[in-house]
Amino acid sequence: MNFTKNPDYFIADSFSYYGYVKSLKTDYCIIIGPVFSTPPFESTLHAFMHEWAIHGNVREQISNFLATIPQLSFYQFLQTLSYLHFCLNDQEVNLTTQFIQEDTDMISKISAIHSNQLNDRKENQRYHNTYHFERELMRYIQEGDVAKLQKLISSPVYLSEGQLADNALRQSKNILISAVALAMRSAIAGGMNTEEAYSLSDVYIQEGEKAQQLSQIADLNQSMLIDYAKRVAKAKIPQGMSKEIFDCVQFITNHINEPIHVDDVVANIGRSRTYLTKRFKDELGFDISNFIMRCRLEEAKSLLTFSEKSLSEISNYLCFSTQAYFQNVFKKKYGVTPNQYRKDTRHIL
Repeated sequence: MNFTKNPDYFIADSFSYYGYVKSLKTDYCIIIGPVFSTPPFESTLHAFMHEWAIHGNVREQISNFLATIPQLSFYQFLQTLSYLHFCLNDQEVNLTTQFIQEDTDMISKISAIHSNQLNDRKENQRYHNTYHFERELMRYIQEGDVAKLQKLISSPVYLSEGQLADNALRQSKNILISAVALAMRSAIAGGMNTEEAYSLSDVYIQEGEKAQQLSQIADLNQSMLIDYAKRVAKAKIPQGMSKEIFDCVQFITNHINEPIHVDDVVANIGRSRTYLTKRFKDELGFDISNFIMRCRLEEAKSLLTFSEKSLSEISNYLCFSTQAYFQNVFKKKYGVTPNQYRKDTRHIL
């Protein structure tokens, strides 16, 4: 490896990262790697074994080895490399100046391509016309207005998205990815739990990548938009919510499988209990403890429908004091026992 600075890194053809840190006091250096930002799939394994000339008879051992390596994003990898350099040499490294420098040649190249494409579009009168459509789309998702959203996406309108790829399938997948990003952020603005919104976007993008037909991607795109709008409507939060109460909601939904209470929420926000409980009730119409229970029960409904967890496991996971108590509050809220709810929703699916 031709490392030119300290610390430095290298990205192999298998998209594995390798880091280099040289000791300033000795002749030794540290090499870290391989590190992956995504799970090593079959193609990754093949590329990895090829670039290191590893014989195929140890394929299973190599696969098991790669699966044990903690996954890091590229930025996390650079942070780790910087931290090791600090530990070894007692020097701080600025990530931007050390690793991510401005490429003026690339900027010039992109500017030239952009200028040519813009002139071509003007000459042929092929303009992007999706902006106002996207604004309406985002507004309906943020408001959780499923009816208006369905009417909008089913209306006969000609949209010119521009060229995002060299073939129709990749074009559709790229449009799906863009649409997921818009829908996700609109849903979060409408009150959807941040982690839930991001996780849902991961699932839709992954499913889109698997699709091999344009019709599949079109169906997935429409389902995704409706799904986000429905989830916002389901957990509808009034517009104009203050940041403090939004942070309360996010904290609760992100820790719903932990034994949190009102005091935990208050401590996280850093305001007095009296102030926060009153403001929460004024803005949302119910108190914090009721909202915690509501979130637990909504999560229980999801687990009953989509998981194989037993009632005891669900009760323990959601921090109910006993299984009997869980069953009682569930029936009081929804009018059916957890078991009956599971049977009914499984039948629908």
